[in-house]
Amino acid sequence: MRRAYESRTKPSHGVSRDGTRAQSATHRSAPSHSGPTVQRQLGNGYLHKASEGLRGDRGEAGQRSWKKGPAPNASATAGGLTGISLDVTFNVSNQPAASLQAIQVFWGNRTTELGKIGAMTWTEGAKTYDAFVDGGKNSPYVTMSGNPPAHATMPYYLTADEVKNQVTFSKDTGTIKITDTPTAAALFDEAYFETAVVAVNHDGSGKDKIMQAFDWGWTAKGTASTVGKGTKIAGKDSGINVKSSVSARFESIVKNDYSTYSHD
Repeated sequence: MRRAYESRTKPSHGVSRDGTRAQSATHRSAPSHSGPTVQRQLGNGYLHKASEGLRGDRGEAGQRSWKKGPAPNASATAGGLTGISLDVTFNVSNQPAASLQAIQVFWGNRTTELGKIGAMTWTEGAKTYDAFVDGGKNSPYVTMSGNPPAHATMPYYLTADEVKNQVTFSKDTGTIKITDTPTAAALFDEAYFETAVVAVNHDGSGKDKIMQAFDWGWTAKGTASTVGKGTKIAGKDSGINVKSSVSARFESIVKNDYSTYSHD
């Protein structure tokens, strides 16, 4: 909830993106994964010729070798949660793209202090939940604090300055650092975040590709982790649950706020 609202909330509950955005549990900076490698399908005729090439002069299977490039990879390499502060780094390799970005969504039960936040709402049991893309056009960071969205047209979490400072990427390999300090989580009985690492314009396709994702958040007014100790990163408990793809709820929140956005 890094991209939470700042100006229209009580100072005592201020949520800042990194401890300064006001009190929405979504201080731009919630619980679920990265997409599979795109595969090319070959025609039957080509496959037949390739299989013929595997036969030796005596009609036996040959030992013909095929050169393979390095396997694509994306993984968390450092960090996680310390208290309520998120600071995690992901490495992406052998994934041609324009750059790296993050998309983060938040959902939580409606609170009396904050009222309705975001543009997506649903009811489960006796509880009403609100949701939005963190840092996006419908987030409290924009609608209540008066800030511009992190990106003008896309559901990205990092601003242009953050990309400069937190992303290092060249051709197909690099790192991205994602940070947040959602102090407003203390207002929520349930505060959930889901964050995705995104390869922008993957392989010149015109579409982004989700490389990895992770869940995190709290119940009981920010005192109980929703994922326990989480995935071990660099041999340590991280407090986040790293996954290979995003959840259906993540997709529905992004689609609600950015109806034309799609990804692989």
